[in-house]
Amino acid sequence: MNSKLVIIGLTISLLLAISVSGRGQTTVQKVILQDDKSGDHLIFVIPTGEYKFETCKGNFSGGGIGSVSVTGCKVVLRDMSDTRRVLAEVDLCDRAGKADIAFEGPSLTNQIDSTGFEFVISDSNTLDSAFDCEPKPIVGK
Repeated sequence: MNSKLVIIGLTISLLLAISVSGRGQTTVQKVILQDDKSGDHLIFVIPTGEYKFETCKGNFSGGGIGSVSVTGCKVVLRDMSDTRRVLAEVDLCDRAGKADIAFEGPSLTNQIDSTGFEFVISDSNTLDSAFDCEPKPIVGK
């Protein structure tokens, strides 16, 4: 009789643990950051590390594949090489993020000098972010 009660108790505990752990969990597959002022935007896919960046002024875009790490609510995209520096940090719980993006390229004369592009994204509300240059609505606080 006692063994049946133990098995029933363990089964109920296991079912409760499964239902509690599944509640409120959202699986985020991609992240979009859009700068609050310029509208420049970055999108990246968490499982693969694929990313694309576009500016709203200057007609510049770039992309690649970086490494993604997830720790609790914090997601970090990192791609560092001789020709690019992409570092994005997003807090999925606070729904805010920032990114530092720099691309280097050879100059038109192929001299030692190089032409570089550097952008900073600061997104205080990732819920209204889009991969376009539409202005964000102004919300009073």
